[in-house]
Amino acid sequence: MKVAVVLLSLTLAFVAGCGGSATPTPACFITGMNVFPKTATVDHTAAAPGNTQHFDAFQSSAPPGCAFTLAARQDAVWTVSDPVNASISNSHDQLNANYGAATCINAAASPITVTATVPSGNGANVSAAASLTCN
Repeated sequence: MKVAVVLLSLTLAFVAGCGGSATPTPACFITGMNVFPKTATVDHTAAAPGNTQHFDAFQSSAPPGCAFTLAARQDAVWTVSDPVNASISNSHDQLNANYGAATCINAAASPITVTATVPSGNGANVSAAASLTCN
């Protein structure tokens, strides 16, 4: 028993002595996201790429003490609420030019919800949405 206590004490002293801490660090994961642009209107009769709107997903928050970059997420899964009138690409081509690109196929009676979903890092997913009007 004494050996275990001495080893634990030495381990904690070594970690603290190396700039570490005996206090656990917060778990870092995504707590919020944004999609840009928030709204867009596209003419479905326009020739490509005029009938297309590119969307990007960005992490917007994390727990206190966690840092994150403001670069567009490349792991988002994109969906549209009306796949009859619009489509969206999850394809990672050479320059990611099509990734997150929504194309209006037909005019839609109401705005279409464009959703980006990413793994949060804690076993769940985080989503954010934008609105696409297909005229």
